[in-house]
Amino acid sequence: LVEPLVQNSFLLRTKANRKKKRTRVTPPSLIMQFQYSISTLTDVSNLVTLVDDESKDQLFFVSSYSDFDKLAHSPRGVQATRPINVFRFNASDGSMVLQNKFGDSKELINPAFSRYHPVLNVVYTCTEDCNENGQIIAYTITSDGRLRKLGSVDAGGTSTCYLTIDRSLRSLLAVNYWDSTITVFPLDPETGNFASSKIHSFYDPKKGETMKASHKGKGGVVHSLNDASTIKERQADPHSHSLILDKYFGTVAFVPDLGKDVIRELYYNREKNSIDLEINSMPSGLCTGHPDGPRYICFHPNFNIVYVVNELSSTVAVFLVNRKLLEEISIASKNGEDMTQFQGRTTLTLIQSIKTVPNAYDITMNTCGRICVHKSGKFLLVSNRGHESLVVFRIMSKGQHRGMLKTVDYFHTRGETPRHFTFDSSGQYLIVANQDSDTVAVFAFNLGSGELKFTGNEYRVPSPNFVCCCPIARSQCLIPSSVSEYASTKVESDLEESSDGSTMDVHVEKDDLQQNLKMALLHVEELKKQL
Repeated sequence: LVEPLVQNSFLLRTKANRKKKRTRVTPPSLIMQFQYSISTLTDVSNLVTLVDDESKDQLFFVSSYSDFDKLAHSPRGVQATRPINVFRFNASDGSMVLQNKFGDSKELINPAFSRYHPVLNVVYTCTEDCNENGQIIAYTITSDGRLRKLGSVDAGGTSTCYLTIDRSLRSLLAVNYWDSTITVFPLDPETGNFASSKIHSFYDPKKGETMKASHKGKGGVVHSLNDASTIKERQADPHSHSLILDKYFGTVAFVPDLGKDVIRELYYNREKNSIDLEINSMPSGLCTGHPDGPRYICFHPNFNIVYVVNELSSTVAVFLVNRKLLEEISIASKNGEDMTQFQGRTTLTLIQSIKTVPNAYDITMNTCGRICVHKSGKFLLVSNRGHESLVVFRIMSKGQHRGMLKTVDYFHTRGETPRHFTFDSSGQYLIVANQDSDTVAVFAFNLGSGELKFTGNEYRVPSPNFVCCCPIARSQCLIPSSVSEYASTKVESDLEESSDGSTMDVHVEKDDLQQNLKMALLHVEELKKQL
């Protein structure tokens, strides 16, 4: 329904309107196709749910640390007794109203990363614990901030730190920082709940070897420090920190390994929903001799570019993506070929490395937090923990420097240790979790210059570690399942942070589809009247 209307509609001048106004008209050849589309819309058996943009309440799901002793690092704020706060966001002035304080700190221990489902009103969160395996919990979330537990699974590893949903919406991939393992769980695409509590796929870069370093509770170092002795122990073992699937075909998983200073490129079998092979590992920076510590990775929405934030060296590495090779890998996978033919071949080429703090600032006093490309594709932001800032980079769009970065400025976050931040759905406001000052602050983002201005809106939240944007549906419209399937193939679950989706990565194409659908339905109504 959507694509023919969007691709084949054209503008014609009309005699009655000669003032350069244009009327969108549908070619007569599509009338019969639209009649079929109208009948399809009334066939209840083919209807599924999709959120309408104008019927969304924008909520922010903010998680907090509740037991510092179980962490690899050492927050300096207050331990939360109720580790989930749900805020309703007011887009007119950037203010927020607390809707819900949720969870018992004795049962929900250190929720530290969250992912909002691209289609359903479901949010997933995972717990961070060096001693015991993490838990991944799925909640339904309503427009008034109520949470209802759908289900939970054992994450299969310790200090669970990242969640990604694959393109089919049928699998959730989890990253466990401490023991570096990666697990895959099946999802029910209708409800968003876990289809099974059993691990469907398991990957361990250590290949079963015992960890060399101990966590702080057993005499190890505090992982929030950045001195030489701390780095030496942090990099004694692999430490997978995040995972995104390539945005083109979803067959390569990119995994920053903070412990080994590499980006691992793993083959993700979309038919089996499993990680089957390590294709390659690529240095995450310039290899200057100083450890980099790659933390997060994200794609540019329009360019064949990937950005990696290096936590320990306070740098962003910019990589050119070999889309042709990714396509070869995808085709070979569909044909059932031997995927070992791609081992040793990388899809990434380093083209730039740029600092996230001023040149005079001592990087041993800083560690990077989140990285995020703005939904416009014009800016990239990184949080600096220690420098207590957000650095804004302009993304160059033309010529040989396309996709490369130029520093705009540094902006204080009005608090300490900005572990995470996210944009609202419009991209005009930015919400920062200042972990060690127990605050969440809201900034206005200038879409032209990239400048950040504090709105004056600040909220007390104990040890906030993650901010997840949840655009909740109050009412729903019905569309054919074929359109829903088309939407799901467009879903990219890298960031987020959208996330790190980041909202941009998870929602941008779905939002475009919804807008196109709205236009299409209006055209259908016009055609019905003409017919």
